[in-house]
Amino acid sequence: MTSKENFRWGVSSSAFQIEGANKADGKGPSTLDKRKVRAGIADTSVAADFYHHWREDIQLLASLKVTSFRMSISWTRIFPTGTGSSNKAGVQFYDQVIDALLANNIEPVVTINHFDMPYALITQFNGWLSRKSVNAFANYAKFLFQHFGDRVKTWLTINEPLMVMYNPAFNGSHYQDDNRSTKANFLMLHHILLAEKNAIKLCHQLVVNGKIGPVSSFQNVYPASSHPEDVEAAMTAESILSYWALDVAVKGKYPEITYNRLRKLKLAPQVSPADQIIFQSAFPDFIAFNYYSSIRAEKYHTPTGFVIPFFDSPLFSIDMGPQRAIKKWTAMEADPVGMGIAARKLYERYHLPLIITENGYADTEVPSADSIVQDDKRIEYLSKHIAICEQLIEEGVPLWGYFIWSFMDSLSGREGFSKRYGLVYVNRTDTDLRDLKRTPKKSFYWYRDQIRDWRAKYD
Repeated sequence: MTSKENFRWGVSSSAFQIEGANKADGKGPSTLDKRKVRAGIADTSVAADFYHHWREDIQLLASLKVTSFRMSISWTRIFPTGTGSSNKAGVQFYDQVIDALLANNIEPVVTINHFDMPYALITQFNGWLSRKSVNAFANYAKFLFQHFGDRVKTWLTINEPLMVMYNPAFNGSHYQDDNRSTKANFLMLHHILLAEKNAIKLCHQLVVNGKIGPVSSFQNVYPASSHPEDVEAAMTAESILSYWALDVAVKGKYPEITYNRLRKLKLAPQVSPADQIIFQSAFPDFIAFNYYSSIRAEKYHTPTGFVIPFFDSPLFSIDMGPQRAIKKWTAMEADPVGMGIAARKLYERYHLPLIITENGYADTEVPSADSIVQDDKRIEYLSKHIAICEQLIEEGVPLWGYFIWSFMDSLSGREGFSKRYGLVYVNRTDTDLRDLKRTPKKSFYWYRDQIRDWRAKYD
């Protein structure tokens, strides 16, 4: 169980979104470095340039008074070709970052892999589509545990496997037959889940007092109406989008009803006896989940209007409706109560401690003439979600921590720097690097005060 006294207050980041320096000091190319970006959208070459600004940025973290910093390690900064000999310069970079965090009493919470697959593994064996990826990832994870495990005690496995599975810019895989891409997606996810199991087992073997958990982009799904077929569609959608991977992580098997439905559609991966042994070989210490807003599902229909294509299947449809279609993504429909519902679903299904590893609000605010970034909408969004955290703890949910996405403005997975989630403004645009100056936003000081007030109340 957690308590309000030892609650983790944090902010999150990922390597490809903040580090930049994508060719520096022996780093190899990743799928994110090689992806094609639309004209006018920033790539990974500079990002927020954390690679050269990390000392300054950690001082900002210290002044924010967070207890934890969620970061990821770039696989290709450690192993430029995915396997082989480690890159000393890359290892040294993370040694310095981790040591500086600890020197400032900030716990490093490390994600082993946050979307960036080594591109060399794509050319060698098509990445996650090949079972060879399972051993490659185990080799990488083992190195991290052996080298950093004396200082890093809280580990996250693979960020949002479902997003890796569906997004070619992340997984980098080339399909043999585009008409069978959905089946290939589920095969990729199968290999990712096998790799995750190996990482959990290795962490428990190699990291003294180490704890590790999966990271789900938990989709809290409401039925579009009270019609029974929509209610069933919502159940199925939630099972595929969230429980499919988490059941393997925590229970060691796929959800049976959903597996059988996907098997009839010839989409479910075959689980061999050897796979079953791996699935049952290790289990996580907690569940981490990322939450921004909820979605709706309804009975499957032929895609019309604003439908998220890769969520659309013969089993359900995710349809946000015409109002959501015309809104900017930055004006997402907030649902703080939905975060509490998600936490309750997770705890009642799995009975493990929880960590909210991403929760945040994107906008396009810029500093005023006197260098003030007024982001009241972000503060309103975060305030409502933090209130849910307190409610969850009071009701007995073992919530270990809350991490805002993100610490600083960073490279969006799809939209470059037009989507600014950060508590710290980074002075650049997609097409103009400017001076990369860091300017704490109003929300930065607000969050610092929230942490201070919480400690004053409960410590």
